[in-house]
Amino acid sequence: MSQATTGTSVAVAAPTLQIFEGHVTTTSNQIAEHFGKQHKDVLRAIRNLRNTVDADFYQRNFALIQIVTDLGIGRTRQDPAYRITRDGFVFLAMGFTGKEAATWKVAYLTAFNRMEAELLQPDQDPKRIEHARQLAHAATAQVYQAVFDAALNSDSSPYNIRLLLGFTGITAPMPYVQALENGAFAMTLPQLTKAIRTDLMVPDTALANLAAACTQRMAEQAEVQERNAALVAKRAAAADKPQRPDTFKAVLR
Repeated sequence: MSQATTGTSVAVAAPTLQIFEGHVTTTSNQIAEHFGKQHKDVLRAIRNLRNTVDADFYQRNFALIQIVTDLGIGRTRQDPAYRITRDGFVFLAMGFTGKEAATWKVAYLTAFNRMEAELLQPDQDPKRIEHARQLAHAATAQVYQAVFDAALNSDSSPYNIRLLLGFTGITAPMPYVQALENGAFAMTLPQLTKAIRTDLMVPDTALANLAAACTQRMAEQAEVQERNAALVAKRAAAADKPQRPDTFKAVLR
């Protein structure tokens, strides 16, 4: 845990809080440890609050949970505890007095404030959101122009036009749109393999050309692999070849 210094100039460990269902929470056993109290006494204080606060408030801010207590020698035990919200902590800590208790109250409230402020931060960077909006506008303009050109120049019905929208570039991606030819495929290689086996009605001539192209490509790749393997073996043999006695190496420093 990081160290936090309060107005009393006493350094304490900053409490580690948890986010549960969108709320910042702590636990009764953690409070007992920090405030130097027996956990059973903290549990009793929480149960006593049931008679002093509204039932709905109590249920929203004090949730009964189970924690694992280490008994040593590899043994553990399930014990009751409470998950407590900020409002629940405030009501519970009212009964804790003393200089050290005041220090921990400030530390807890500071931790609650910090985490709740982080929860309010937007999920996306505003600059990233604006960049995405600009890309969307640019893509919309590209699609509009591509559809217009395709509809104007196509001999077929404009309702049969198929477009491919993509983005190019790394640091500053820009959209591009192109019309697909009739019969063009836009799918991954595994999808194409499955489609050829089951779905696509491909003529035998097209299948033969595709098979021939695949066979030729595999042969070319095998040839490249053989050349690379021979080159690696040649270099390894040269490195292991013993040098003649009169052979020397000059080392320049």
